[in-house]
Amino acid sequence: MTAKDSDVTLQKSSKPFWELVKIHGKLVLREPYSIIFGVAMPIFLLILFGSVPTFREPISSETTMTVFDLYLPILLVTVLIMIGLLGLPIPVVRDREIGWLRRISTTPVSPANLLAAQLTINIILATVGFVILVVGSSLIFGVNIVFHIPGFFLSIALATIAMFSLGILIAAVAPSQGAANGMMMALLYPLLFFAGVYVPMQVLPSSLQTVASFTPVGAAVKALESSMQGNFPSITPLLVMTAYTAVFSYIAIHYFRWE
Repeated sequence: MTAKDSDVTLQKSSKPFWELVKIHGKLVLREPYSIIFGVAMPIFLLILFGSVPTFREPISSETTMTVFDLYLPILLVTVLIMIGLLGLPIPVVRDREIGWLRRISTTPVSPANLLAAQLTINIILATVGFVILVVGSSLIFGVNIVFHIPGFFLSIALATIAMFSLGILIAAVAPSQGAANGMMMALLYPLLFFAGVYVPMQVLPSSLQTVASFTPVGAAVKALESSMQGNFPSITPLLVMTAYTAVFSYIAIHYFRWE
């Protein structure tokens, strides 16, 4: 589907926003980077970690928690890192480069609706990833999750908003797709490290644990970990995610260009 065909479809549609959602859904299927890295890769890591026998053993004699239990909130945040960095900035920057953001202003849909449709698709993808990880870890690998329901949904919502705000910030300041890719790669590995993908946060030296807890991904992991052990998260990680969201959003709004 070309940008010109999409413009015609939107002009004829009585529900242009949902047509945009369909268009972006088709584009995601044609260029499935978000699906591969945002959904399939965390599922692969779930299966990989769940298949390691030592990961299924208690961390110590004082607890029944295993390394695999620690990795579940990390994998949930990994979904957001991948989708926030891959699923949001590149398509938006591409649409700006090819002039679709400018052309769409002549249709019944405002450019803001284009961004909202992009966010909707990525929220759907993230939700699919969350459901598969939680259900799979529980039914297949026997992870005992004791949700604090309000705390979990608040934590996952703040984590999603924070990471998606970062994605929009990259889209706002990147002058080209090449620049967006460079920024994404520069952020990807530090974010994965501070989320605990390489080594769980509890294993890091105390100084690095402190630094990690004040990053958006480290705060998200701590909040999700608490809420998935039956406790309401402490206020600190929630405030950290809220602060990052405010900063990322402010910069993105200030610098975002439609053409």
